[in-house]
Amino acid sequence: MLDLKVTRTANAGVLLEMDGMTVLLDGVCKLLFPYLGTPGALRERLTENPPDVLAFTHKHEDHCDDSYVQLYRQKTLRSVYGPESLPFYEVGNGIEMLLRETRHIGKTDVPHVSYAIKGSATVWFMGDASPLSLKRMADLPRPDLLIVPFAYAITPSAWRMTKEIGAWKILLVHMPREEDDKDGLWDMVRSTVGEDASLVIPDMGQTYCF
Repeated sequence: MLDLKVTRTANAGVLLEMDGMTVLLDGVCKLLFPYLGTPGALRERLTENPPDVLAFTHKHEDHCDDSYVQLYRQKTLRSVYGPESLPFYEVGNGIEMLLRETRHIGKTDVPHVSYAIKGSATVWFMGDASPLSLKRMADLPRPDLLIVPFAYAITPSAWRMTKEIGAWKILLVHMPREEDDKDGLWDMVRSTVGEDASLVIPDMGQTYCF
């Protein structure tokens, strides 16, 4: 088992706990129906006990809540990482974060980065990057855990690219509740992925230990 705990805290965001450090990625966001916002109790917890590292992939409201970013900066006096950050930095306890500029799905004018977080385990966090952006990550350490939005699992070609990365587990986020799924994303994912044991789709607030 890896020394890695992952909690879904936002529409497409997670809290990573690894090697004694906490890293929040796109982890507080507003409700943009049908995509889920961070529940009040979770937001309060993340405000009272802020993570060691706060990072986001881009500034869309379903990935980054500016009011939480400002509170975090005031409370911790720490940097917040995003598209304007340096491409490599160490965050403590031997954990390294590597940034790669990637293209937002369907949008070329949105500054966007994806992350490789490397400690005792390696995690790739893609944000809203196009599945084709996986090719831009190819020179980085291969992930044990790959965290991606629904677009990586709704067509056979995208799922094939996703699986070719060779991650042990794939966490699929940016999914609405099934009862609010007007676009049929859940059915498309099931049709494409089948019973693949590598795929995990977490509920809001759900924690997995890997």
